[in-house]
Amino acid sequence: MTANGWIHLNLRQSCRCPHCWKYFAPEDSCWIAAHHDLIGDVRLGDDAPLRFLPSRFDVDGKAIDSRGLACSEIACPNCHLQIPRAVLEINPLFISIAGTPSCGKSYFLASMTWQLRRTLPQYFRLGFADADAVSNQILNDYEEQQFFNADQNKVIKLAKTDVHGDWYSQVQYESQVVTYPKPFLFTVRPQRNHPAIKYDRRVARMICLYDNAGESFQAGADTVVNAVTRHLSVADCWMFCFDPTQDPRLRADCHGISDDFQMVDAPVTARQETVFHEMVSRIRKHSHMTETDRTDRPLIILCTKYDAWWHLFGKQRITNPWSSNGDRLATFDWQFVRKASNKLRDLINRYSPELVSNAEAFSNNCYFLPISATGVAPERDPETGNFGIRPANMNPMWCDVPLLVVMAERTKALLPKLKKNSNSEKRHE
Repeated sequence: MTANGWIHLNLRQSCRCPHCWKYFAPEDSCWIAAHHDLIGDVRLGDDAPLRFLPSRFDVDGKAIDSRGLACSEIACPNCHLQIPRAVLEINPLFISIAGTPSCGKSYFLASMTWQLRRTLPQYFRLGFADADAVSNQILNDYEEQQFFNADQNKVIKLAKTDVHGDWYSQVQYESQVVTYPKPFLFTVRPQRNHPAIKYDRRVARMICLYDNAGESFQAGADTVVNAVTRHLSVADCWMFCFDPTQDPRLRADCHGISDDFQMVDAPVTARQETVFHEMVSRIRKHSHMTETDRTDRPLIILCTKYDAWWHLFGKQRITNPWSSNGDRLATFDWQFVRKASNKLRDLINRYSPELVSNAEAFSNNCYFLPISATGVAPERDPETGNFGIRPANMNPMWCDVPLLVVMAERTKALLPKLKKNSNSEKRHE
């Protein structure tokens, strides 16, 4: 509140809902009734709190519901799903993630957010925080299982992304019920010692991550009422998890080199290029792109489970692509990432040329990045017989790099690049 009693709000002129992707003006936001008697919403059903457009506010700027209680939560005026305050204040960065079943997406997501919570503040002076703990509950549970488990030696196995249940929200539009995916929402903003701190509101971003079960990309699964992959058309970047251990051609070359059960005994193989083709087809259809159009938005092919096939790439652990000198702000080594990407692109092209050609026919800005969400091979749980990972052995590799690439591409003020021929920098392992 200012000295003259006015409340100053830094709101964007137009916002986009992270649930239904409709644009709306901040002043059209619905508020969620706080009084327990105000139950029943036209979009969300009889058990949901009422959504309403307020006519009264308290001195703190909170809407007052019809029973006189101050409200603190807001919702999208179209789908009525709850949205964090950051939607009204910070520019969004939409990222879609796709892949086949058992490709390692769940493990990657948990390791990515875990690494980013440490990498961004420590090296880049950027805060990385949950924008909505409710939306992020599933992912936070994954992080806790992998990195905060009380029993560090217990073999854990993360639940796969489901095709229904807690992963999704259902909204009633007159006689039609539409299913939307629940996004994972985070904020990235400069800390006080970042050079862009004075432009905090302008350069900060709300990261909206979308994950779908591989089954969602089956032919015929994309319908008006099943809008679980429609985020693809609004995404600023796409990440496709390509699992080399599911490719029988690559597995054959690892025979006798890798003893990872995923290479030797696991029965899982998949035509991953068909899922990728379906993903691209949906992007083209809902973005009004022709079959020959190419996009400049980044497409990142995440080659998962690197610890199982590193023998083909040449190095067991890959150096982190950022450099710093003492306490100075780290710089992102773009050339190092490009070099690794080109090398991996040539490797994958030997085994799955159809994936590489389809990716490069769609985007002018492709990356091929090696990642390992665990850093170690799964082992069999002696009690259950299931394969999983002991938290004590978790050692992710490059799971934070994909988002760093997106930020360097789309939010250059937050992530400076390493200058050419810089000899004074020290790379971090």
